[in-house]
Amino acid sequence: MRKKLLMVVCTLVLMLGLTACGNNQDETIGGLPISNYEQMLKNTMAQLETVDAVTAEGYVTQAQSSDDAVSAGLFSDWQECYPVKGDFVEYYDNNKVIGGINIGKLNIGGVKAFDVSKSGKTITATLVGHYSKRDLKLTVVFNANDMKSGATAINIEPVYSLGETMAKAGLNTVMGILIVFAMLVVMSGVIKSFELISKVQNKPKAKEEVVVATPAAVSAPVKNETDDLQLVAVIAAAIAASTGASTDSFVVRSIKKRR
Repeated sequence: MRKKLLMVVCTLVLMLGLTACGNNQDETIGGLPISNYEQMLKNTMAQLETVDAVTAEGYVTQAQSSDDAVSAGLFSDWQECYPVKGDFVEYYDNNKVIGGINIGKLNIGGVKAFDVSKSGKTITATLVGHYSKRDLKLTVVFNANDMKSGATAINIEPVYSLGETMAKAGLNTVMGILIVFAMLVVMSGVIKSFELISKVQNKPKAKEEVVVATPAAVSAPVKNETDDLQLVAVIAAAIAASTGASTDSFVVRSIKKRR
């Protein structure tokens, strides 16, 4: 299983050494004729055709355990593409002319049937395979300064038409706008709830009825009757002593105090 897992990557490395097989008149990129890149990608896609979705899942697990990120990414992509691709039909021929139109120069879903380009230290080769349900695009990336080390990244993905791409972009835009508005509504609701909570907390309490006891009417001071009787008796006795009359012969009706 290990050998099968590395088959695709090894194929790329082996094809890099077949520089002598290229046409001397081919344009070279990274020291290799362009036709060699095309053949490498076709061989890689042919190898992938021998792998079904279940086997690809096992290859992904094994590649991850051996830290082979290139193989893990490739077989993971292939597993996702497997249900939508259908049966392989053919490769688009760069030199095939139908109705006076060079098929190789057509853009398929915005992608050329086959293309190789170099940007800085990176060489990128792409190939579109024609399938019954949906075409697939294989992309292989090389390090221009170290071609013998093989591909640094390989991925395969479905090719969508311009209309499908625009529809997805429009749907993503609409979903983004709806999400933004939904979040604004939620935030407004949260802010409003804080305002309501603040109002409830600061609401004045009902006035409590305060019952104030009415002070009792202050009664006029009451004279000490005992003291008054004693005073009358003293005064009556003094009068009787000074006049020689009996206390029964007169009555003390009022006493006036002088200050």
